[in-house]
Amino acid sequence: MKRSGWLLAAFILTLTLLGGCARTESTAMENFSLAPIKVQLEVTPDPVQIGETVTFTATVTHQEQIVDDADEVTFEFWREDDTEGEHGQVTVTSAGNGTYVLEQSFDEPGTYKVISHVTARDQHSMPSKSFTVQ
Repeated sequence: MKRSGWLLAAFILTLTLLGGCARTESTAMENFSLAPIKVQLEVTPDPVQIGETVTFTATVTHQEQIVDDADEVTFEFWREDDTEGEHGQVTVTSAGNGTYVLEQSFDEPGTYKVISHVTARDQHSMPSKSFTVQ
């Protein structure tokens, strides 16, 4: 009878420990957020004149908080009808207040596309826009 009492006590202790671990894990999962980063991409002015400076601005937030410490922000751009041309890519740093800015000019008319590649908070976002150079 003593032996079965010890086995029962050991069994109850094991269940208690496992139950505590399960509660800790579920609490940790409740605090984990899968909220996506948000990137608002702006191109100004549009249209832009040949040789005029166009400003690309990516404003990055996560859970409505500004993100000034993104791992990487790169603007990629190309003329849409130039299928063999190289894509320009420029990596930028924070300009403050959650914004990442690139100023660029273009020498050829056409419709261009820009994609902002933003990596922050272990996530990646790639919003894009088209703009016209006249």
